[in-house]
Amino acid sequence: MNLLLTTQCLSKCKFCFVPKQLKTKHQEMSFVNFKHYLDHINKIYKKTKPIVGLLGGEPTLAKDFPLIISHAKTYTGGIRLYSNLITASSNIEYILGAKNMILVWNIGAYSQASIKNKHLIIKNLLLIQKDFKQNIIASITLHPKFKKKDFTAIIKILQKYNIKNIRIALDATNHKYFINYGQQVYDFIKYLKDLNFTITTSYCGHFVKCMFDNEQEKYLKDNIKNFNYNDCAVNYPLDILPGGQVVPCMKFTNTRSSINLLNYNSLKTLKADISKKFKMKKISTICIRCDFQKICGKLCVNINEK
Repeated sequence: MNLLLTTQCLSKCKFCFVPKQLKTKHQEMSFVNFKHYLDHINKIYKKTKPIVGLLGGEPTLAKDFPLIISHAKTYTGGIRLYSNLITASSNIEYILGAKNMILVWNIGAYSQASIKNKHLIIKNLLLIQKDFKQNIIASITLHPKFKKKDFTAIIKILQKYNIKNIRIALDATNHKYFINYGQQVYDFIKYLKDLNFTITTSYCGHFVKCMFDNEQEKYLKDNIKNFNYNDCAVNYPLDILPGGQVVPCMKFTNTRSSINLLNYNSLKTLKADISKKFKMKKISTICIRCDFQKICGKLCVNINEK
């Protein structure tokens, strides 16, 4: 599950998946609501607790972030904080000491940041690295028609500061274009592996079925921790908006959701109502290369090759 804490952000990433509807009308999740939602997640998941993602915008800019992060530290499951680190260092200090947390650092924001913000990012990175050690994942989002040289500078920074973990995502706002860029994506991941980075992938920016040939696919399965072709009709995040509405992913936030997290005490019922409300079972599962369907925000993939 993901909790959207705020729509505030000091970066303007081209691959940002937060819809304009949320950006133009600033929204915040208060501490009181955050506590209700996190406590309710604990209630719904009676045994194994899910990893909870704290999203934005830039989540550290949330008005109640100090209180929110303090309560997040008490959660018995894992917490992933998705941040571009363009935030006051005092906000980073609130995170320190968290034993259940991983920082997913959006390094794409660094490439386009001003000199001042680049210095701020590095300052915050060093501050949190002393405490988090290896619990930092550098998130690289590949944009359409990317080149390896686009990431040369940031790779040097990761090497300099001994950050070994990289998460690869495809630009979810232009996902279909990657169907013809399998070779480039494969070459880039192999380049990172040759530099001794540990690679994982994102479930939202997942790979597209048919973009790799059999040899490439075998290499990637052997060298990526969680290689997958995600099926949006079955595997999707539960994104909780500031008002408590639940959507299966950000691509659906332009559809007003009547599904509110606090109305459900059963995960099974919640998922069933989401599948029905958003017609998840009707999402196409045809191989994109064969017959691409403009459904589910152009993110769906499949195993049925013609």
